Amino acid sequence: MLKFIFWILFLVIALAVAALSIANRETVVFSLDPLPFAFDLPLYALLLATGFIGLIVGSVVTWLRGHSVRHENRLHKREVEELKGKNMALTRDLEEARARNSNGPAPDALTPPIADKHQIEHQAGH
Repeated sequence: MLKFIFWILFLVIALAVAALSIANRETVVFSLDPLPFAFDLPLYALLLATGFIGLIVGSVVTWLRGHSVRHENRLHKREVEELKGKNMALTRDLEEARARNSNGPAPDALTPPIADKHQIEHQAGH
């Protein structure tokens, strides 16, 4: 569907450019006033060249303004890769620790303490 819309828009723009070119076939003088250069050009060529130059300048400006976003994206990608490496190392260490401890009962340090009713009431009172 997206390809179809693209081709419809392309066709409309191509027809507009063709109509512009047919309607503006007159020759005009294009001069860069302080310079001694002057050219006789069809008006449609001048209009199309101006549009193309505007497209190029707009693209370059957009690309330059996106530099900070691309730089930040590269930094975030590096950070993600570092964190993935740390995550893999920690996962590997955890699996090794589980493998070592799987032979016997769980150590007391990893077992959560069970608080009695008196301790809970004492903590709630403060």
